[in-house]
Amino acid sequence: SDTFDTGIDPSQLDPNRPRPLETPWGSFALYVVDGRVLAAQSFCPHLEGPLFQGTIKGDVVMCPWHFWCYSLSTGRRVDLTGKLTASSSTIARLAVATSERGTIVLGPPLAP
Repeated sequence: SDTFDTGIDPSQLDPNRPRPLETPWGSFALYVVDGRVLAAQSFCPHLEGPLFQGTIKGDVVMCPWHFWCYSLSTGRRVDLTGKLTASSSTIARLAVATSERGTIVLGPPLAP
């Protein structure tokens, strides 16, 4: 199937603590941003730092290892160095929907 039901109700998520989980597309984390649930890869593309443990401001997550910053909405790297170097570094994101029973359903990776 091209969707994955996490079995998680959005009310079970803590906006301050992203929830990492294994999906058919690899390890992703569920983030709550302004009441929306977003799914982005759990580990930083730089050196596999634990992105899901990073600091979140608005829709931006900062990797705790080397402070690379990514937009959870677009997947793009948004820190100053990333902007100055036209870095093509992006994080993978998954489509997020809600099942009929109210659980979070993930779909295949979104285009960067």
